[in-house]
Amino acid sequence: MEDFFEKVGDFRVYNLAETFGVLGDTIEVVGAVVMMIGGIWITHLIQKWADKSGEPPAAANTGYGGGAQRTEAKSIRD
Repeated sequence: MEDFFEKVGDFRVYNLAETFGVLGDTIEVVGAVVMMIGGIWITHLIQKWADKSGEPPAAANTGYGGGAQRTEAKSIRD
């Protein structure tokens, strides 16, 4: 198992053009898209896990945080 972590830690790609040739830009874009989708997925899983805890949302998210009012008077006659 130690060899596996050592090999993963030693993995480096310094220049995509040298490693992948003409496909370097494509590999870079695909990697970026995969990381964005992965981040969204991880955030979704964390939010799902947090929602299971049963804790109510923070006051800042429910309109009770002391900020601006949700409704305002339409005229001075109200």
